[in-house]
Amino acid sequence: MAVWGGAGWLLDQWVDTRVFFPVGIILGMAVAIYVVVLRFGGLPSPSGAAHSSTRHTSTTQGGRRSRPRTQKGQR
Repeated sequence: MAVWGGAGWLLDQWVDTRVFFPVGIILGMAVAIYVVVLRFGGLPSPSGAAHSSTRHTSTTQGGRRSRPRTQKGQR
């Protein structure tokens, strides 16, 4: 946001206008949101939630899930 806002401010100073600074701020926010979505992923798709067979959870006899195994001394 600061980079694109700063670029817009510099362009405004060079061209002697007042339009590029707000456009740069908005563009910077859009790019920041896009990068966060790329990094951490979007919302899970509804079809992906129905297919839990891709997850590898261990079950005990009777179909109950077992506790995750940890190293000795850790909880």
